[in-house]
Amino acid sequence: MRHERFAAHGTARRRFLKQGSALVASGLAVGFRLPDAMAAGAEAAMAMGSGDPHPQPGEFEPNAWVRVLPDDTIKLVVHKHDSGTGTRTALAAVVAEELDVDPFRVEVVTPEDPFYPQYLHPLWKVFSTGGSTSVALEYDRLRRAGATARAMLIEAAAQQWNVPASRCTTDNGTVIDSASGRRASYGSLASRAAKLPAPREVVLKDPAQFRYVGKLGKKRDAAPKTNGTFPYSIDVSLPGMLVAVVTRAPMIDARVRSVDAKEALAIPGVREVLTIPARPDVLGGNQAGVAVLADDYWSAHRGQAALHIEWEDSLFESFDSSTLAARQAAWLDEPAARAVPTIQDGDAGLAAKAGARTVEASYSMPYKSANPLEPVNVTAWARNGGIEYWGGLQVPSTALEAAGVIGSIPEHRVTLHELVSGGSFGARESKYWLFEVTWLALKTGKPVKLMNSREDEMRALFYHAASHHRAKAVLDHQGRLASLQLRAVMPASPEQWEPGYLERPDRMDYSTTEAITKWEFAYAVPHRDIGWVRHETGVPTGWYRAVSYIPNVFAVESVMDESAHAAGRDPVAFRIAHMQDRPRHVAVLSEAAKRAGWGTPLPADTALGVATNQAYDSYVAVVARVTRKDGAVVVEKLTCVADCGLAVSPAGVEEQLYGGLMWGLGHATADRIDIRNGRVQQTNFDTYRVMRMSDMPDIDIAIVQGNLAKPGGVGELSSPSVAPAIANAVFNLTGTRLRETPFDLHALDAVKKADEAKSS
Repeated sequence: MRHERFAAHGTARRRFLKQGSALVASGLAVGFRLPDAMAAGAEAAMAMGSGDPHPQPGEFEPNAWVRVLPDDTIKLVVHKHDSGTGTRTALAAVVAEELDVDPFRVEVVTPEDPFYPQYLHPLWKVFSTGGSTSVALEYDRLRRAGATARAMLIEAAAQQWNVPASRCTTDNGTVIDSASGRRASYGSLASRAAKLPAPREVVLKDPAQFRYVGKLGKKRDAAPKTNGTFPYSIDVSLPGMLVAVVTRAPMIDARVRSVDAKEALAIPGVREVLTIPARPDVLGGNQAGVAVLADDYWSAHRGQAALHIEWEDSLFESFDSSTLAARQAAWLDEPAARAVPTIQDGDAGLAAKAGARTVEASYSMPYKSANPLEPVNVTAWARNGGIEYWGGLQVPSTALEAAGVIGSIPEHRVTLHELVSGGSFGARESKYWLFEVTWLALKTGKPVKLMNSREDEMRALFYHAASHHRAKAVLDHQGRLASLQLRAVMPASPEQWEPGYLERPDRMDYSTTEAITKWEFAYAVPHRDIGWVRHETGVPTGWYRAVSYIPNVFAVESVMDESAHAAGRDPVAFRIAHMQDRPRHVAVLSEAAKRAGWGTPLPADTALGVATNQAYDSYVAVVARVTRKDGAVVVEKLTCVADCGLAVSPAGVEEQLYGGLMWGLGHATADRIDIRNGRVQQTNFDTYRVMRMSDMPDIDIAIVQGNLAKPGGVGELSSPSVAPAIANAVFNLTGTRLRETPFDLHALDAVKKADEAKSS
């Protein structure tokens, strides 16, 4: 078996990796070789049908991100998960820029061992990808990694030629002696460079000399993704592998009473039916479920349909999400509802008494499902006291947790083969599927590929949390905001994931208060009382693209628009008047308004609406253009202007902004999970509509690079402002305020009647 050699050397290999990594981190040694790790990475590639299992001698590995082989092969290691966001393109370009090689002429690989200390997330101190942080937080150290490798290759050439290093330059993988014109490829210098000490300080390129960063117009792997040859985790195939599908509890927190598996086991190809125990003792742990294991997916799927399962009753039998917004609103008036303050300035209560006009409104959003195009899947193989995982492993630390909790497997016996996934949007940050596949792999002793169908995925819980906001804005006699009160009612985002956060002195959940903290809230108001009120329902919730920016921005940008109209002010000018010392934010808002034709005459039955937000050290503004068509409101165009600092890959940034606009359009018009009697009602895209090509309006995107020294986050930037921009445009068109998503835009009469009913 081609994997045996890897497993046999696991302990020694991991110990050596840790020692070597510590040396690199301290700057005492570089250029260490990892032959077993390289072989393991090659074997993982071979499991996918490609790769060379024989690492070559003389490789130059100055750090955790660069590999130069004697045959002139250059590998750039990208240690962040890529779920189609272009992470591999952008991070590889940062290294390649300083190394002075064309990033599209080199091979991009995942880490031979993803548990290098260097691969820890610098903020979260776990192995993870998320929060639109990958490029922004890794930019500086990846530049230094590339520059270090380049400096060592130059020094190797200078020693070989017996010339000063200062007269050597590089050009796309070649060192050049500027005096004599001699040239040496990086590969020919690899062995010599590997013996040199790493410089403690390196000179980085002047950004004005960048050839790739800020100029990329395409993304890696576009061709194989288009023609269907690109390997995803769903394509993994191992000898003797079983495919598993899991029927999970149809009611939250239900347990299995009995299973009749006779009909399932009679289906050709079905091998086993196993009941997976629930793990309510683990934050984010899996629900109870029944797994069918078969030789292939379709046999397992047919077996799943043939199961007869009886479930125990659940305390969630009476849970109904249709009444949740009302319960959240009522919770605000309960004495036990404790607000965790995010911004407090002045005395909002006192200011309210002296105000000229008051605007009060509430805003609600339902549960939403991530629904990546490639449903969650992962392969695990437990053997020889260890376990290996293949898949879109966005949070490697969760694999370590699953192995330890389910099988008491120590870290040095856990091996990951990280693969690109077909979307995540937070779904691959969940734990339940890794817990399930770990239990199945340990139970069977065989390779097990766990695969969700769309129905399985949609009912697997861990949704984006439902939310409710109550806002009260007070205007002074000059039409400016005198005070603003806002309460965001939601469960704690990390409640399933981050034990102990409530023990922090401020009891703050930073993943639930995005956009309403003092460093991201855009508007300067003399008196502000803004905070989060925790409200738990017991429904398992999870991560989601843009997390709490979505509901918080919806509330803030809606009440700002309502306040502007109450003051008789232009909504764009009103916002800018309250933006103090925020020139970059003002710039994107002004540019978006200009590009959308704000303030110019519009055709009949057409209106504009605006919204804006800051996120991940980036700024964005969205203008929605809506029109009447056949008795309905139609979103005709979205104009988006974003400042994400340095756009490392402009094409990738534009792609992410476009995807975010589509994501936000879904929030505004479609996304909704309903729970009745404790059971999720939606099953597939026929009952949970997602955006289609025919739904997309015209899109105008402009990228402003407001800080060329540093990139900001962009993957989750553009979606939060879409829903409030549309709602504000609908008001300008119809006079109707939309305060609850998803909006019903199909008939103006229905919209008006719904609004009138709420007002009465």
